[in-house]
Amino acid sequence: MVQAAFSSNSTNTTFHVVADNSTVTALIASIDANCTVASNSSTSPLAFNGTASDPKPEQAIQYYRGSSVVLTLDGYNDTSALVDNSSAPAPPIPSNVDMTLLTCLNQTIGAAVPLFDDSQQTSGAETLLPNVSLLGLAYVVWCLSRLF
Repeated sequence: MVQAAFSSNSTNTTFHVVADNSTVTALIASIDANCTVASNSSTSPLAFNGTASDPKPEQAIQYYRGSSVVLTLDGYNDTSALVDNSSAPAPPIPSNVDMTLLTCLNQTIGAAVPLFDDSQQTSGAETLLPNVSLLGLAYVVWCLSRLF
């Protein structure tokens, strides 16, 4: 699993996208083409190692493609994500967040993240792709669980 950071030009807001390498690589190009981000934003994927500086589960603000891609916000703290309580409401996004950038990221990621169509006939190699994504997601969960 890898990540990319996208910072706002106008506020102290940093988002991270966590997914597999090819997805994050494609998203960096799409986000760069569609959204206005600060010059210190990622231009290539960075390894997700589960270290203290990596995004945490409670910082997740949006999931895409069956939760194999996640958008996190530095400083956001949804502790209800850490317990088995699906009825607990998520806290609101802080008012100082660059909502223009958040909207652009949501729209761009939602449009750019490919979905797999299981109804098409596929070769053996192509049918492995969704399983590789699930394996990557399992690895991210494992890395994050080691932090706690």
